[in-house]
This record gives sequence, C-alpha cells and structure tokens, in this order.
Amino acid sequence: MLHNALFVFCLLLAAPVVAADWPQWLGPNRDGHADDKIVAPAGDGDFKELWKYTVGVGWATPVISDGRLIIHHRVGADERIDCLDSKTGELLWKRSFVSNYRDRFGMEEGPRSTPTIADDKVFTHGPQGLLSCHDLKTGKPIWTVDLAKRFGSPQGFFGRCSSPLVLGKRVIVDVGGRIDGKDAGVAAFDLNSGKLAWSSTKETNDYSSPQGMQVGKRSCALFFTRGGFTGVDAQTGRPLFFEAFRSPIDASVNAATPMVIGDQVFLTSCYDVGAAVWRLAEGNGGVSPKLLWKKGGALDAHYATPVHRDGFLYGFHGRQERGPELRCVDLSDGTVKWTSGRMAAGSLLCSDDKLVVVTEDGELLLVEASPKAYKVLHRQQVVGFGARAAPSIANGFLYVRDKRRLSCFSLK
Repeated sequence: MLHNALFVFCLLLAAPVVAADWPQWLGPNRDGHADDKIVAPAGDGDFKELWKYTVGVGWATPVISDGRLIIHHRVGADERIDCLDSKTGELLWKRSFVSNYRDRFGMEEGPRSTPTIADDKVFTHGPQGLLSCHDLKTGKPIWTVDLAKRFGSPQGFFGRCSSPLVLGKRVIVDVGGRIDGKDAGVAAFDLNSGKLAWSSTKETNDYSSPQGMQVGKRSCALFFTRGGFTGVDAQTGRPLFFEAFRSPIDASVNAATPMVIGDQVFLTSCYDVGAAVWRLAEGNGGVSPKLLWKKGGALDAHYATPVHRDGFLYGFHGRQERGPELRCVDLSDGTVKWTSGRMAAGSLLCSDDKLVVVTEDGELLLVEASPKAYKVLHRQQVVGFGARAAPSIANGFLYVRDKRRLSCFSLK
C-alpha cells in the first residue's frame, strides 16, 4: 500500500522536485497551493523587492526549479525563453525565435501558457502552436512539435493556450485538431523525443490547461475543453467520459483549470455556464462521473483558477471587464459565504492560511483564507498595470510580472 501511495503522489507532480519549488502551472501539485508560511509585514511595512528583470508581453507565469527561473515572453517579433537565477535575477541563458502569431482581437501576442519543468527539461507551448522542449541547465533545444502544422490546431479567439501537463514520461496538451484522418482533441508526447504517444477525442481546444488525477488504479488526464468536461486514460489516451458543460454564447471561452479535490472535480466558467462539482469513481471498466451540484451565479470564474482550503473555494466571480468579486463558496453545495464587492480582476494562490491575490492593477493583497469574512491583511503595489499573469511562490520568494518587468519579493 505504501508503494502504491508513493507512486500516485509522484504521478500527480510534474517532476520529482523540491517541495518549495514552483515547477509548473499552479505550483508543485497543480492546485494553486504554496508550502511557504507568509506573515504580513508589521505596521505600514512592505515586502521587500529584491530584484527586477525587464520582460516583454505575455501572460505566462514564471516557474522555478533547482534555483532556476524560467519566463516565457515575447519581445517585438521574437518569442523568448529566458532562464534566470531565481535568487538574483541574473540571466543564465536565453533562447529566441521569430513568432508568426498575430492576435485578431488586438490582445497580447505573447505566450498565454505557463512552462513546465520536469526531468531537467523545460516544456513550453506558444500561441502559434509550437510545443517545445529545452534542456533546463543549458537551454539547448531538444525537440519541437508544430501543433498547428501537424494537427491543424486552431488559433481560436486568442491563440493556443494549454500549459503542458507532465505525467510519467508523457507531456500532455490540448490540441483541438486531427492527424492522419483521426481526431486529436488532446494529445500526449514522449518526454524525451517529442514523439506522439497518443491522440484522443474530437473536442475543440479552449483556454483551460489539463489536470492529472488518480481514480482508483487508473491515471487520468482531465480537460475542460470548449464543449465541456472530459477525461482520458493518461497512459493510452482512451476516452473515459464526457460531460457537456459550455456556454450557449459562441463568443465565449472556458479558461479555469479543473480543480481536483480528493475524489471530486470542480469546474467553473463565465458566459452563463456557472460552476459544478463531480465525483469520479471507477466503474464498468472505466471512470464514472457523478454530478453533485451545478449552479450559476455562485463562483463563475472568467479566467483565474480558484483555490480550495478546508472545504471552501476561493476565487474571482464575474467577467474581467466588468469588475469581478472575490468570493468564498462552500464546496459541498456552492453556497456563497462572503464576497469582496467589485474589484480589479486578478489571480490568486493559497499559502498556509492566507490567500495571495495579485490584481491586474498590479496590487498584492493578503486575504485571510477563512469562510467567516473577507478580511484583507495587507495591501501593496508590487508591479504596474496589466498584471494578468498569475504569480508564483517558491522558497520564500514571491514572483510577479506585468507587461514590462518581472519582480521578486522576499516573503521572509
């Protein structure tokens, strides 16, 4: 039993990393939780900025492993992958290539997806559809797959966006295309060679990133595609289930990542979709989802993935352009426990008993992670406007970026 438990735990991580690192989208366990204990500065004090680094446009979160920070961004016509010393901000290496992505709606033309660090490799997915692998220590290119050319991965409204999920020796992303006359809504590639391991489902890609989950003895990859909630066997790509969950509005997107909470999965979206919770269990040779509740108007996230703590969900409710609210919702039934009132949109993490919120206005808020009341413990302007990328926390440091700079703050 102990051996099985350890196998499951390792499978859900992007790599065997130091617990305090931040090697992928939503952190070590892909759940938005940091291991660091944060204490709000006393009095009128602020967290100290240690260094800053000039960056280009994009919404990719910085990722950190073994003292190295990776930031994926765009400067002019070039898409860049920069590797920095995570403690000093010193540039260790960089790789750049011309990007042919042009946004049809005048939005950012930089990367939307967050890189993943696993097995001493860096995996990136750009809006033009390039899935790439580089050596973490040297930046040497290892392999690249052009998803747009090979699979016909559609650009969608705002380019491709699927932060790579690494399970075992597979790199898994939403593709939304076809290959050799077969559907390739989602696909997995060999970690070392980039060779296609499997492709599966006919679902169209959207703006959510895949999630891993162990259901009984089966390793699953979960996706929030344009059509709804779907799961496949992570080893073979075999489709396991599909639950329709999408907006009646064509000009809409699903962006939040599926949240795995024990044997339950929480999904949320705006555009008249709402939120829902399913329980997943093995059954009939596959995986059976049971809907526990579904409702609109409780916690409808536009793009930021909520976090969970002690039976309660915390996240932004409402459209980004209309001024959403930060809310606490009961996981068991979707009951709203408190709301902040309208504020700037943003992203959030959970560290110990606090929510770490960074708004698009560049403001950091420490909020008590309690269902009792909305209580702000600290406010601080950390970067400029346009800070849509989610923050990351690693080894006692907070990393935040806007359209011009990446800043590192000490949380000690």
